[in-house]
Amino acid sequence: MKKALFVLLVTALAVPVILVGQSPDSGTALKDFSKTLDSNGVTLSVVLMNDKTIDVLFQAPTKFAMRARARMATMVYIQGTPSKDVDFKTDFTIQQGGDPVAGKPVNIKNFDNIKVAKGQRIDGVVEFPTKVDLTKAFKVANGKDAVEFKLSNDLLKSLGT
Repeated sequence: MKKALFVLLVTALAVPVILVGQSPDSGTALKDFSKTLDSNGVTLSVVLMNDKTIDVLFQAPTKFAMRARARMATMVYIQGTPSKDVDFKTDFTIQQGGDPVAGKPVNIKNFDNIKVAKGQRIDGVVEFPTKVDLTKAFKVANGKDAVEFKLSNDLLKSLGT
């Protein structure tokens, strides 16, 4: 498990993740599975990682490793750029029905409980130990700030759920 996470981290650092400059179809996938979260003084894009979004966010061979991981657990990709210096915290949790479950952050850039300077990009992945039921609403939170995901029937069908 640790070896696989290390390989994932090294691969993720070797391949830049880009949200802009994608094709119109890829923008739709990101829009459909993304939410905006204002947390720790920065506006973050929170993207539910699945086959559609992983193809947009990552390039081979990283996307294959990410896809395999996201099929086994719930994962979100986090990106933002602070408009002022911030003490960024990666205390992400997920909640569906019961108590919140803590996630494990994977640092891509400035995603490691550090002070982040104005204009410096924040990129990371949070992996949760359980798989949420996508047919039901769930929340992703960072500290006291949260965003709710509730996928439409059309989005569920597009994922084969």
